[in-house]
Amino acid sequence: MRQTGEVICRLHMWNRDGLSTAANSHYECINRPPLSIRTNPTHFCSCPCDSSERSSPDNYASSVASDSNGGGIGARNGHPLRYSSNVHLLDENVNLISTESVAQLDTAMGRCGEIIGDHREELLMIFTNNSDMLSSLFYEYDTPWILGKNTKTSMDFSKCEDLGKDYLIMLKISTKVLQSMFCQFCGQNQPFFQTKKDYFQQFAKSPIKKMLEIALSFSASNWSEEHIRLMLLAYDTLQDVLPTIRELSPDEPDEFFTSILHNMRNASRGIIDNMKRFIQLKVQTWDNIAIHPTTCFLINAIKIFNVHKNLLHSTLVPGDGQDSFGYLINGVIACWKLKIKELSMLDDPDKNDSDGNNPNLFIFLLNNIKHFNRDTNGLLDGLLVHRELIEECKNEFQSDMENYTSRYMTASWGPAISCLNNHTGGSIRQSMNAFISKFEGTFDCQKVLKVPDSELKQKLRDDIENLIFPAYERSFDELQRNSNSGLFCSCFPRNLTCSMYTPEILRRSVQGLFEG
Repeated sequence: MRQTGEVICRLHMWNRDGLSTAANSHYECINRPPLSIRTNPTHFCSCPCDSSERSSPDNYASSVASDSNGGGIGARNGHPLRYSSNVHLLDENVNLISTESVAQLDTAMGRCGEIIGDHREELLMIFTNNSDMLSSLFYEYDTPWILGKNTKTSMDFSKCEDLGKDYLIMLKISTKVLQSMFCQFCGQNQPFFQTKKDYFQQFAKSPIKKMLEIALSFSASNWSEEHIRLMLLAYDTLQDVLPTIRELSPDEPDEFFTSILHNMRNASRGIIDNMKRFIQLKVQTWDNIAIHPTTCFLINAIKIFNVHKNLLHSTLVPGDGQDSFGYLINGVIACWKLKIKELSMLDDPDKNDSDGNNPNLFIFLLNNIKHFNRDTNGLLDGLLVHRELIEECKNEFQSDMENYTSRYMTASWGPAISCLNNHTGGSIRQSMNAFISKFEGTFDCQKVLKVPDSELKQKLRDDIENLIFPAYERSFDELQRNSNSGLFCSCFPRNLTCSMYTPEILRRSVQGLFEG
């Protein structure tokens, strides 16, 4: 029996051409849409400054979350978000086994006849003693996209985006190839099934150990808010291959798989905390920009989360109530809203009204909330999940929009309209003079503001018109009835013409606001 075992260990079972063909075929399938999802403009914030400058890793990183290796959530178009599952990698028509060697194996075992089953332990010991030699057969062809003997297994993949992607593809292909080898070599209809299975487990022992070490390295990498896309790509891949690896290695201790899952869950929750800290750090000033970088950051994160929402809810952040992913991501959104609201408390004496409100900041807040709502439309339901959270989030955003609009109208245009609402019959001239002075000052400040969203921009214009136009038109008509043309013109500043502030001109002026 020892001689039979030694003969079996020296056989070259695997078809080199078949391995190469299968690996290349799997590589193409892994990257083929629609099952493979790669980044495109729909996965990014639609802010104009985000789609161009920040679409490249370095530029986006400089203003949102730095990632010199391109792993950031704003990485350029064409980066993988999710690879095709291994269940879609087919190789039924590719022969991975050397038919000649298998025939020799069957002949060698056939000579032993039925007694081979009585010598399983002896054969198993022979296979175990020759494990290194058997494993070397897996590496001998050095097939691209299949683990090699010198493949490094321990590293922090958060620091090497391109290498990380290559390792994930290699992990998927190596797993699939081993699974296919097992099925072709040890199929239930094959003779001497148990002996072949014992042989295969020793043959696959070293590559499986490497794959588990790589999986452990991915799970334990130092992921931060900069690496959301790459981290979830890695964890989606691990979820795909680990069940197969476990089937192929029944003797591997459960602690290995438990540690990988533990690391992934800790890292996923840690990302949520890192996102909050990042937002708190970055939302310090608003610098007269329409859309704050952290708004784009949060939108991009939510769009990436949405691609992996089933993975997040079922595996990475399972749970109900306050510990669930829905509540955690709602906490990040609440943190972002709180921090941008705090900007309205900034002390800016040159722009604040008498109540300490800065009208420009209300436009900033409206811009960001509207932009967030528009770009995440339809996505939050699948992330928040809980009906009460979904309704609460929608109601809060609607309330914020109404509140900031009202406060903006009061802080910016309220002083002008109060001039018209407070005049008595004998002070119409003074009221009109005061209104024009206030209107000019406000208009000069507001016309330089930019509202990117066309719907919000038009709503604000209409609200301003509805606020000031009725009172102004009444005052204008009253002045015309009670004054001759000379008197009418005398109520305006000397550098203005009489027609500059007719109601129609006033309306056209308001409808031209917020173009920046």
